[in-house]
Amino acid sequence: MKKLMTNPRLMGLIGISAVAALGLAVLLLSVASFGQRTVTAVVEHTAGLRVGEEVQVAGVGVGEVTGIELTDTAVAVTFTIDADIPLGADTTAAVKVATLLGTHFLEVAPSGSGELPDDTIALARTSVPFNLQDVIEGVEGALTDLDETRLAEAMTVVAEVLEQTPEETRAAVAGVAELSAVAADRTDQLTRLLEASNSVTGQLNANRDDILALLDQSVLVLAELNLRKDTIDALLRDSLAMATQVTGLLAESEADLDPLMEGLTFALGELRANQDQITDAVQGLSLMAKYVANASGNGPWIDLHVPFVVPDDLTCLATPGVCS
Repeated sequence: MKKLMTNPRLMGLIGISAVAALGLAVLLLSVASFGQRTVTAVVEHTAGLRVGEEVQVAGVGVGEVTGIELTDTAVAVTFTIDADIPLGADTTAAVKVATLLGTHFLEVAPSGSGELPDDTIALARTSVPFNLQDVIEGVEGALTDLDETRLAEAMTVVAEVLEQTPEETRAAVAGVAELSAVAADRTDQLTRLLEASNSVTGQLNANRDDILALLDQSVLVLAELNLRKDTIDALLRDSLAMATQVTGLLAESEADLDPLMEGLTFALGELRANQDQITDAVQGLSLMAKYVANASGNGPWIDLHVPFVVPDDLTCLATPGVCS
């Protein structure tokens, strides 16, 4: 051991070997798929699918694409998937577009009984978002149906019209350019507008039941009004007839109403002119009413104190015996 510690070359060789073994172990751990199995799906073309993109089953990520290899007539896509997911003999796979930015994922749909033969999903049970050959054939048929002569004539007419209106054409192009510039400058505002619209849409969706209930009630109100249409029409007709009769009555009574209004105006003027006297009379009447109430308030009689006509002193002088 002491000899080993004193041999620097041997120590360096052991250190390098240990580091290499550790790096190899880390590499093996990084590529190893614990609890997963490797499956191959044969597709017509990749449709933009790339290594590292997700593998999903029923919308849940269960693995990733580990390899894409071109074969004679198709493409073999190798991917990992959780080992506890049973893949029957009729399992299918499809390349799907995940976002508008160009990301994809491989959707696997387990199906059938038994085991997946050779852990390979055959070409007949895979699909891609589009088939380039079908697109080309569809465009070819559309181009074949075009009338080349009429198309050339139409293009010539368009060119002649544009030549005759160069200023208008330039103005239209400039207007489109300015509109694009405004849209580019107002990107933040447009984004906020879209977010606000999305928020409003979310609120409406959240209150959908209340809105539907309100609409149902409105429908019931309209239905009830429709049922009562005849009654409402009759009420309106009667109201119109009554207004007509009142108008005619006022017109016929105008000659009688004029003297009445003149007399009423004169009476109001007299009352206003004698307002002070009327006020004094009302106050005197109130005092009299108070005295009458005091005199008759003890019972069904009236208490009155009526003094003798001759003063008491004179009565005593005339009849001394009475006053003693």
